Amino acid sequence: MKKRDGLTAREENLMNFLWEAREPMTAGEMAEKLEADGWNTVTLFKTVQNLTEEGYLNVAGLEKNKKSYARKLFPALTKEEYYAGIMMKHGIDSRSIADITAAFLGVTDKNSRERDEKVIAKLEEIIGTLRSTGDEKDAD
Repeated sequence: MKKRDGLTAREENLMNFLWEAREPMTAGEMAEKLEADGWNTVTLFKTVQNLTEEGYLNVAGLEKNKKSYARKLFPALTKEEYYAGIMMKHGIDSRSIADITAAFLGVTDKNSRERDEKVIAKLEEIIGTLRSTGDEKDAD
């Protein structure tokens, strides 16, 4: 199914839970873990069904649950992919990376030279991390 332009607050809350969990879960497992956060089973199951129908959740397999089987679900996209898509729908694209980085660093109020130096330093740090991660993968 086609994804909507964005998630409702409740759906976003559940997706954030699943992104942090980093493992497929059945709706029953989700309900058990989210009960303390005020989720009732009916609302959770309906939210899971909506997210599955909209293509935000994929089925990772089945798990036997007493006499029946339950679907193990996981997010169909990463948190970063979801929020990048939202930003792109609002006209923010790769040309905005420097401005977004400045906003994340809290340096938008600095003079342009100081702002640019901080942004460049952060982007160089990110590039260095990616290079070292890539080197580790190549060694495997």
